[in-house]
Amino acid sequence: MDVRTLFIAQTGALTAMAAMLWASRTAADDRNGMATWTVAVTSQGIAYLLLANAGRVPVWLSAFVGNALGAISVVLFFVAIRQFLGRGFHRWPLVALTVVVSVVAALSGAEYEGATVFNGFIYGAVQLLNGWALLRTPRVEWVRVQRVVAAFYLVMGVVLPLRATALMFEGAALDYINKPIAWQEPIYIFGFIFVIVTNLGFVLMCKMRAEADVRAQAMSDELTGLANRRSLAAAIEHALAVAARSQRPFAVVMIDLDHFKLINDRFGHSAGDATLARFATRLRTALRAQDQPFRYGGEEFIVLLHDADATGATLLAERLRQHVASPPDGTTPAISASLGVAVWQPGDSADSLLARADQALYRAKAAGRNRVETA
Repeated sequence: MDVRTLFIAQTGALTAMAAMLWASRTAADDRNGMATWTVAVTSQGIAYLLLANAGRVPVWLSAFVGNALGAISVVLFFVAIRQFLGRGFHRWPLVALTVVVSVVAALSGAEYEGATVFNGFIYGAVQLLNGWALLRTPRVEWVRVQRVVAAFYLVMGVVLPLRATALMFEGAALDYINKPIAWQEPIYIFGFIFVIVTNLGFVLMCKMRAEADVRAQAMSDELTGLANRRSLAAAIEHALAVAARSQRPFAVVMIDLDHFKLINDRFGHSAGDATLARFATRLRTALRAQDQPFRYGGEEFIVLLHDADATGATLLAERLRQHVASPPDGTTPAISASLGVAVWQPGDSADSLLARADQALYRAKAAGRNRVETA
């Protein structure tokens, strides 16, 4: 198989990928880098088509336009990866890279190997940066795919400058694409595999991120940002299992905002929502690193206090009560809360633990609210 045939095969693969990416694009693609990646694939496919037809189309098309589009695609892949990782980038160095590559291609004209040698070193550096960025920002949900993609970028970052060096020593002819240099074919085969792996890998990472986002949304409360009741059920079961093994107690604190109905009636439901969100923020900042807050429903919240006995849990609950309380500021009402504490006992289930916390909360409200009671 000659190099030109491999180029054409890569072009076909890129064209098919670009078509599918354009057909499946969504609004979310603007946030995860997929929109940028789609443009990059399209640009690279056109570039490969022009470069594969070097000698068959005008030089300005294959040399200048082909290399310019190739540079644009390399830059856009770089940008897409950083968008996916949530990392910033400097625009002007990327613009300068595109301009320099295009100028070198224009000056090289039909001497395609000159631009190829120059691009090999420039693109190799960009691929190393891509691989390093992926390795530096791992996410457990898709870390295996991320590592594979990073590995291919790192290898390509070495292969490109090595090929450029070899071309310089070979003294390749003007029609080097058709010249049967033995080492070129394995490199272009690797390039074909690289195109498949990096494109498929990026799509898979975006898919896995979308799935993780859906799971996170299903386990969190949209208004307050706290974990929701479904997440609480899983967390309590885990805490029960740990406590049963270690015999180290934990506590459940059930919290109810005082007179919340009056807040809604007097200030409106939007003020009520703002009150809940403000309360959740104050609750979150009052907790220890290992403790977990949840929105239980309505104006009720639950906190899991890990590794806490009755004395420690009561002290922590009292600190929570004081921290979440806030006076009115003219536009928002005062906030106070009643808290019921239940500490794990051997043989407890999630239902029995929550039932005791609820009983303690009822006593706190019956005793005048804005206080802590322990079951």
